Amino acid sequence: MNSKPPIQEFIQIDTPTGADIRPQDGVTHLAMRRLFVIYNACRTLLAIALLSLLIIADSAELVSQIDRTMFIAGITLLLLSALLMVGPLGRVVSASQTQILGLLLFDITVIALVVGAAGGILSGLSVLYLITVFAAAAMIRERVLATVIAAIAVLAVLMDTAWMVSRGEATLNMLLSAGLLGGLLFALSLLVQVMTSRLVQAEADANSAKAKLEALQRLNEQIIIHMETGILLADGTGTAICINEAAQTLLGLNPGERVQLLNISVDLANQFQEWCETNTDLPEPFQIAKEGPTMVASFVALNNTENRNNLIFIEDYTPVTQFAQSLKLNSLSKLTASIAHEIRNPLGAISHAAQLLTESSTVDAADSILCDILVSNSRRVSDIIDSVSEVSRRQAPKPTNIVLNHWLPDYIKEYRSLQQKRCNIVISDLTEASVTIAMDSEHLKRTLSNLLDNALRHSLEEGDCSSIRLDTTLDKRGHQVHLDVVDFGMGVAEYNLARLFEPFFTTSTHGSGLGLYLCKELCEINGARLTYRRTPAGESAFRITFDQVSSLS
Repeated sequence: MNSKPPIQEFIQIDTPTGADIRPQDGVTHLAMRRLFVIYNACRTLLAIALLSLLIIADSAELVSQIDRTMFIAGITLLLLSALLMVGPLGRVVSASQTQILGLLLFDITVIALVVGAAGGILSGLSVLYLITVFAAAAMIRERVLATVIAAIAVLAVLMDTAWMVSRGEATLNMLLSAGLLGGLLFALSLLVQVMTSRLVQAEADANSAKAKLEALQRLNEQIIIHMETGILLADGTGTAICINEAAQTLLGLNPGERVQLLNISVDLANQFQEWCETNTDLPEPFQIAKEGPTMVASFVALNNTENRNNLIFIEDYTPVTQFAQSLKLNSLSKLTASIAHEIRNPLGAISHAAQLLTESSTVDAADSILCDILVSNSRRVSDIIDSVSEVSRRQAPKPTNIVLNHWLPDYIKEYRSLQQKRCNIVISDLTEASVTIAMDSEHLKRTLSNLLDNALRHSLEEGDCSSIRLDTTLDKRGHQVHLDVVDFGMGVAEYNLARLFEPFFTTSTHGSGLGLYLCKELCEINGARLTYRRTPAGESAFRITFDQVSSLS
């Protein structure tokens, strides 16, 4: 199973790709890259906004003491560095904490140059330090280094203000404003660091939860793939939307096929419709094909809406049948063993007495015929007792792996050697691959021997033909092997088909009626199925259906 089964849609969970959930000591690489891109976009917009102060005539009043040369130099450095970070260089820088730290120090230097050229704290441009301090607190993982960036920005503000005060360009009151701005920078840095730390922890928890969900999803997928219970997701109209592999095998469907339940099985569709109307789950065994396995369905609603989706569980009923069969046979074996024992002794006495009468000189011809009838019928009853005893003595099967293509020729050779008359048994349609089945070898021999005996007898009765054909076919979709014993007789009449495998039912005057019953019991206890069918050419055939163990090319 290399392909992803349709059943995965039952439990589909949206999970990020591997690159999105790998932690990188806190902030993920992808998150770091996004923060860096946002910060670089802010740097670009800031440079463009500062250049507009030089272009727009009415904005000259905002920077009355501007040093144009220094101002333009600072803006040019900021804009060029922002444009360089757009390309591959930006990806390299964003991947290294050291290089990010260097860029932030460069930005503080450029901002200090621009602020000094515009008139220091009096220009109001000192608030630009907030952008760099905010970026440092968000992108630098080490809190100490992020705080150092804030401290450097505060020192730049205080030193620039002190320099202006010493030159008489500002009053001492400006130092208070610079101190308040410095306090704001520190507070912003610490606040963003705490927020970033919590966001990182939340992201790590989310990634861990997603990883667990992804692992749980894979586990659920494997459980559903390998479970033997078939699962169908059906809507309210009775359309199977999703089907797992086990259901495909049991129902003989193709992968990914959307199909109406009515097209799968009329019995299954009726059970589903009755459950939808009454909400009463009363499962009844059903079959898709006459020769297919018996199955049972149960239903579960996923929600209570009008157009709800429903889960349908399909289980192979064969193990239950086999268990019930085993219980029945255990009880039957005890009963038949006691009956056979009680009948055999008086029957032997009757048969022996009849034989003695036939040897008596006082018995006339008419009485001799009656004695022969007693002897022959006693022998027939004895054969029936032997057959019943065989059923009662049957032991639990000991299945082994049988390579059918190699086993059949050896068995036919052995069977021919035990026949008094010459018989022609042809093995045709052997599959190219060596097909392996699991069954008790002795049980398979006894079943085939009985079927071959019946086939020879009917072939001879109808046309003096002692030929039989064995057809072996492989159902790849259903993972089953079919073995047909084809005879050249008239076949079973339509009105006898229903009773064909009943005990003691026979159309022959010499049969006990237990042969086919015993064959069917032996097949079922080994997990195989025995059925009667007509070939496409109209020939009479008994088919044994095995579950394929493996196929070796």
